[in-house]
Amino acid sequence: MTLEAILLVLVAAALGLIMSVYVLMDRDFNRVYEVPLEPIVVPAGDAVVREGRRLAQIRGCFWCHGDQLQGKAYFASARRGVMVIAPDLTRRIQEFSAAEFARAVRNGVRPDGTSLQPAMPSFAFYNMSDADLGAIMAYIASVPEQNGFEGKFQLWPIGWFRWVGFGAPLPPNVADMIDHKASRPSPALEGTLSERGRYLAESICTECHSDNGRIRVPGTPELYVASAYNESDFYRLIRTGVPIGEREIDYHMVEVSQYRYTEFTEEEIEALYTWFQTMQGFSASALQGAFVEAP
Repeated sequence: MTLEAILLVLVAAALGLIMSVYVLMDRDFNRVYEVPLEPIVVPAGDAVVREGRRLAQIRGCFWCHGDQLQGKAYFASARRGVMVIAPDLTRRIQEFSAAEFARAVRNGVRPDGTSLQPAMPSFAFYNMSDADLGAIMAYIASVPEQNGFEGKFQLWPIGWFRWVGFGAPLPPNVADMIDHKASRPSPALEGTLSERGRYLAESICTECHSDNGRIRVPGTPELYVASAYNESDFYRLIRTGVPIGEREIDYHMVEVSQYRYTEFTEEEIEALYTWFQTMQGFSASALQGAFVEAP
């Protein structure tokens, strides 16, 4: 076989591999999820809108979607093969029905049945109560339409290979990270502090501090590390991002504390602390060992 023939065979094999990877990626990307719509009430009134804005800040809506919810060029790296643009929520809230918007937030499923991008932490928001999600939706609907970003999750050729498992893998479709039939925790507005804290932790903290959360933010510790904190240290952590011993921690926690968690009420911080204290048995001296290696 001549050198030219060998080169042709190699080029054909490479093209065949690239096309096969693209087909696998495209099929997974466009998979349709059968998740039924659930009715949700979006309340009205100034008090609801104010509460919705507070809840939107705690849950990071402005962080990813911009200070006017106009959308945001969130991440782009040709070297990593990924571009992420968060959409304009002021337009989405008009384009989607209330049930479709709620399903997108909680289940990570678009109106056409395909999955949202893996940057959307629907696996945490799945645990949000109807009242909290309804208030957030009421707030978003009150914001003037911004005519911002359409929203896009695009993979370039390196990203195709990462999506199907070559090299450093990418997170899967966010809809694959959720048990869509699981029961939601009670918001426990009339329950015990511990029950209320559990709801807050499961619908907020699991964005980073859960198995699926660590796919998005590798190296975050298990939630039970918080049981090692006394009340004043825990309060400082939530308000400032400064942990026990003032050691360095991931910048996400610092920014979340100083920007998002400033909207927590004193009662909510107390409820979280009370819930984490039910995980007693973890020593402060073992904090370093609680961190999970990046996948």
